[in-house]
Amino acid sequence: MITKDELINTTLDAIIDTHETYLEWSGNEWLWNAPEYLLTVKIAEKIANIDKNKFVTLEDNVEKTLHSSNAKGTGRVPSKIRANGRFDIVVWWAKGDPRAIIEVKHRVYKFANIEEDVNRICETLNRKSSESSIRCGLIAFYMNSVYKNDAVNKIDKQINNFFQQTKNIVSKKGLCVEPYYERYSENDKDVYASVVFSIRH
Repeated sequence: MITKDELINTTLDAIIDTHETYLEWSGNEWLWNAPEYLLTVKIAEKIANIDKNKFVTLEDNVEKTLHSSNAKGTGRVPSKIRANGRFDIVVWWAKGDPRAIIEVKHRVYKFANIEEDVNRICETLNRKSSESSIRCGLIAFYMNSVYKNDAVNKIDKQINNFFQQTKNIVSKKGLCVEPYYERYSENDKDVYASVVFSIRH
């Protein structure tokens, strides 16, 4: 079984790998120039390559995922879950039940870029939580910025700001969130980061 740390670290590594891959493909364009699905596919691929029993699906139907996880229940599904939409990535237990959902973003410059996904994951985790097989949700995203100086410190502050706003929403839903990130800058002016916020009960 994939551990939570393996899932998070693999996702973080995949974001950096995708940035480096796109640099090579494009002649030094950064990942924000690429389509978002490239990042989604690369994260799914790296998780799928972990040599442990699991399944990984892409763009999976939300209503089907809720049904498979025993979280569908009766009554109206909250609008923030967007039941007629799709989860970017679903990681399944080997026995065939959804275990984790991952929402992916590759141009994150303000909290509003991830706010809908934060709400969606919270509502999904709280849907019939005592019976649901879904154990966690990850917001996985790529950030980049250009500053005149002190880039690493400034992007750290920006990530922490996004985390605090995420925590405000998550805690009101009775859930927990943990931040994980890696950032890189050669000149302390141009900086990019891979970030995962892990939400769970």
